[in-house]
Amino acid sequence: MGTGYTIAEIVVYPVKGCRGVSVPSAAISFTGFLFDREWMVVKAENGRAITMSRAPKLALVQPSLPTIAMRGESVPASATLEINAPGMKALNVPLRKCPSTGKARQGERGHIVDVGMPTLKGVYEGQGVDEGPEAAAWFTQYLDIPARLVRFDPTATKENRQAEDAPEGYVTGFVNTGQFLFASEASLDKVNSYFTTAPFPMNRFRPNIVVRGPPSFEEDKWRQFTIEHMGTHLNFSYVMNRGMCKVPTINQDKPDLENVEPNKTMFTFRSGPHVGLEFEKVKKVYFGSYFVCDSTISTASNSKPHVIDVGDNLNVITTKHDDVSVNHASPKSGSLESNMDLCGPRPVELMY
Repeated sequence: MGTGYTIAEIVVYPVKGCRGVSVPSAAISFTGFLFDREWMVVKAENGRAITMSRAPKLALVQPSLPTIAMRGESVPASATLEINAPGMKALNVPLRKCPSTGKARQGERGHIVDVGMPTLKGVYEGQGVDEGPEAAAWFTQYLDIPARLVRFDPTATKENRQAEDAPEGYVTGFVNTGQFLFASEASLDKVNSYFTTAPFPMNRFRPNIVVRGPPSFEEDKWRQFTIEHMGTHLNFSYVMNRGMCKVPTINQDKPDLENVEPNKTMFTFRSGPHVGLEFEKVKKVYFGSYFVCDSTISTASNSKPHVIDVGDNLNVITTKHDDVSVNHASPKSGSLESNMDLCGPRPVELMY
């Protein structure tokens, strides 16, 4: 089952709520893709996340990173995260983390900042590392609200953040939940078949991995699969279906908050009852599913990170309808597959 499916696109979102970076290869860290949602823009007064659904201008903010950095390879000390936006000079943020000695004062790079962001279970209260006054001034000017840029750094903060609804050991950065959002090309084609206007691009839905080959919305059913890269098989396990917020209605090239599509039409064929959630408390629309990768808890911190390339093969092992592996391989002890109810999907509505 699933043989012949391939990875069509890999997208990493370095700054939460901003544009993604489509890459040919990406390394997997202990929180998901390396650098994925590692930075976040927050309100200066209280550290709360500024999301695209609140500040649609973030859709025009384009981060970029050195290609070798995305693969987990060493970069020069001068390497930066470059951030561009219309009407703004490029902002360059040092890629090397600022040593957090606890001596940095408020507003300085390296200062520990209390942050909050919306999640499945309310608001996540955690910490980030301030990227300093230049980054703060850049985002304040662009968004016209007092803002700061913070970085996820588990070595400097109180604790690792547990991935929601995943077994102990799966952690994330400033991602709302899960670690990886998967969606298929056929699912997007199916959505666009309901519209006579110009098709919606995949960037409306902000997946990390786009899969070529499976029928539309088959990713709803997957519970465990592997991605094969140069002889190494990486195991992925299901967390939940993704319930959409307003972000898919925001045109990523001309952002505003006035549009209602594709969400409005998708309610007619992708609401809870259509995906097996007849008793959902909050009515949502569903597209894509969240997964975690076993290698994020099984790889030593000093080992070379695993890498996924566009073109790698994806092989489904179990689905929600299977009691046993279709390839006769049982889930690893402690994996998500061995810890969850396979009867149906769990929903989540997120702010990107």
